[in-house]
Amino acid sequence: PVLPETCKSTLAEAFLLLADTYGFEKDGSTLAVALSREEIAGLVGTATETAIRLLQNMKEDQLVATAGKKVRLLDMNGLRRCANPDRLREG
Repeated sequence: PVLPETCKSTLAEAFLLLADTYGFEKDGSTLAVALSREEIAGLVGTATETAIRLLQNMKEDQLVATAGKKVRLLDMNGLRRCANPDRLREG
């Protein structure tokens, strides 16, 4: 099975990639793409329930906020650290 930390890292990476691909809404932090929980699970390659737990965990860590299908990236540096933990340790 995929480890939760790996899933969290993959989700953080996916959010950063979506930000690069679609950009943000006028507020400068909400992804300009709507994502269902099922679509988020698909990005990570995990069950919907796991994706919901990951999102909740990222909200508790104040990395993201959600409103319906919209995801707001609150801490870009935190998401980068989460997405690339090994790279930061090396350098």
